[in-house]
This record gives sequence, structure tokens and C-alpha cells, in this order.
Amino acid sequence: MILAPLNLGVAAPPDLDEAAPIVERALIADLQRRGARVAVIWPPDATALWQASFAAAGDSGDPGRDLRATARIFSETLAQEQVFDLLLLASLGLREARVSGRFAEWDDVRRRIGVRTLSQDDVSRPAPDSPVFDTSGVAAAPQWRGKIMGLSLHLMGLRPGRRVASERWAGLDLVHDAVQLRRGRGAGATVELRPRSDLLADPLLVQEGVALALDPLWRSVR
Repeated sequence: MILAPLNLGVAAPPDLDEAAPIVERALIADLQRRGARVAVIWPPDATALWQASFAAAGDSGDPGRDLRATARIFSETLAQEQVFDLLLLASLGLREARVSGRFAEWDDVRRRIGVRTLSQDDVSRPAPDSPVFDTSGVAAAPQWRGKIMGLSLHLMGLRPGRRVASERWAGLDLVHDAVQLRRGRGAGATVELRPRSDLLADPLLVQEGVALALDPLWRSVR
């Protein structure tokens, strides 16, 4: 089994450079637990082969179609030099989550939304354990509409000699906390999204997302 570098053919979300190695390590560990022998393509070689495959595929103007066509040529070219039963192309992407109460759901996972308060002195504190959003996903403060983004793993699996790729999205973690802002005594609260400093800090959540993405692709070669 061969694993290509993360986000080889898709631009990675900005400011998430530290997320890629965490997810890559989790992917390799999961595959090894399943008994797979995993080879990782050296990034410069993978990039050069991808660029050549993209040029061979041509630009149709449809990013999704171009991605799949390039991936097929990439896999076919690689199969001429390497023996493998499955090529995995993994990428990270941001996906909108559905909010209800203190939870967000997207790509088959459910995650608790971190909520903090920020006082007039800019000191951050945990918020009381009470709903910040109503059941329709609307924030208690009308300035925020209850939309939040989740980080997801996209896996594309290609088998030698087969033109159809298997694909799967699975959620990993929320990229923001909800921060309640209070400016002055008696002032009403507003709610803003702030980037999390502990993204992917819980290995169990990462493992869950990786397993969800990998399960159907793994079954295709067993």
C-alpha cells in the first residue's frame, strides 16, 4: 500500500501546516494496525510525478474531474515502477458543520464546540456549561449565525488496473472556538469565532476520523 503526501493535488487550508503531520502519522498508524505494509512517496518525487500527470490529463476547467483524471494517470504511472494493491491520496479540507446547542455535526462526526468568555481585560475563561446556541443553531448573540467550520480528511483510493477511484470524507476536529465577548459591566454579550490553539490535540478524535475515512477503502482490498 502506498500513501502519497497529504494535499498533493489539492491546496491545503491556510494556517494548518501543523495539522498535516498529525493526520499523516495517524493514517500510517491505523494502516499498520490493520496489518498493512505502508510505503510513503518522497514528497519531491510525488510532486514531480503529479505535475507530469496533470499535464498529461489536460485542463478541462472542472477541478473535480481534473483531480480524478490526474490521480488515475498518477496511479497508472506509479504502477509501472511499484507493486501495490492500493494508492491513497489524502487531503485536508474545511467543511461547514451543522450546529445544534453545544455540538456541531459534519461528515459523520459530532464534536462539542469549545466556548470561552473574554472579559473587558481580555482574559479568556471557560464559559458556563449552558447552551450558547439554540436548537436551530442560532447563537444567543444575534451577531453570529451559528455557522462553524470543521476540518475533514478526504481520502481517494486507487487500485492498479481500475479507472474508478473510491472516495470518502470524514470529520476530524473543529477549527474554531466560540468566544463570548463582554465589554464593560452590564454590556450585552456578542459571540465570535476564534481559531483554536489546540487543534487535533485529542488523538482519539483524530483516530475516529481517520478510521471513518479509511474503512470503506480498506474493505475494497480485503
